[in-house]
Amino acid sequence: MRAIVCPRVPISPSELVYTTTHPAPTPKEGHVLVRVKAYGLNRSELFTRQGLSPGIHFPRVLGIECVGLVKDTGGSSKWKEGDVVAACMGGMGRQFDGGYAEYALVPHKSVSPPVQLPKDMSWAQFAAIPETFLTAWGTLSESLHLKPTDTLLIRGGTSSVGLACAALAKSSLFATDPRPIVISTTRNKDKTAAIKAAGADIVLIDRSDSVSEDVKQATGGRGADKCVELVGGTTLVDSCASLADNGVVSMIGCLSGEWTIKDFDPMQALTPWKHLAMCSSHYLDISTAPLQWIVNAVAFGELKSSVDRVFKMEDTGKAHAYMEANSAAGKVVCLVDDEDR
Repeated sequence: MRAIVCPRVPISPSELVYTTTHPAPTPKEGHVLVRVKAYGLNRSELFTRQGLSPGIHFPRVLGIECVGLVKDTGGSSKWKEGDVVAACMGGMGRQFDGGYAEYALVPHKSVSPPVQLPKDMSWAQFAAIPETFLTAWGTLSESLHLKPTDTLLIRGGTSSVGLACAALAKSSLFATDPRPIVISTTRNKDKTAAIKAAGADIVLIDRSDSVSEDVKQATGGRGADKCVELVGGTTLVDSCASLADNGVVSMIGCLSGEWTIKDFDPMQALTPWKHLAMCSSHYLDISTAPLQWIVNAVAFGELKSSVDRVFKMEDTGKAHAYMEANSAAGKVVCLVDDEDR
């Protein structure tokens, strides 16, 4: 089968290997064999290629998510051959070969229920949804418990998850009237329009990993009630300083490449009653997550698709380089086949 193989780490994007002779996975009990149609790229895969993900054996087909058609159900009556599904996490691309391939063999627990794909939705649009929007949903719903009256700060607003958080926070999935006020940050003022189009009310330009004073000014001195921290260790302390007295920050990403915080003083950063939480898509239950609602909302225009650019499968290395250069404002997607529905 066709696949993109990471032969070793660390390597440059151009060293990812496109092959047409990789062994195809054999159907297995307890697993769904997916004929992959498209896959979204994630920072997780970039970090793995850079040698920053421990415990992974190489060579490895990367990809923590994919979308496609069921080829074999692995003994389950939950699916049938030909069903449209999404698969994500559960060890994909890390403990076993992932979505950068023509076929992926994924444990039942990491495969969505059958999805009714709207007729006008392309595989590329669908591929931009699972990991991105389910991570955003889990953060807002399960980690931050977002309320309609909250002011939400998003650090890393031009990332695909940052844009999805803004869109979901403003959607009817969370509130109708009032709706949360969304403040998003970016280092690139040229991406302001994309952030506002996703749903952000206020965009702050982050020039020095410090926006807490700007957040306080934008909120009349109070600060944000909730914060999605996507940048990581370099901005977490400042994000804490951006919170209202009883605010919550959920750390879910590491766009800066730094997970740890040097000289972090929780007694200082979380004074007086602030809270530090986290969210990982690894712990989300894809069987109960509102994937179908999100797919429908994107198709009907309530949520804006976060697709930034689509590459062919054989150009996955170029897609990695594009993502690594921080050129995208949204999701980077690769198509396995030439046709896109």
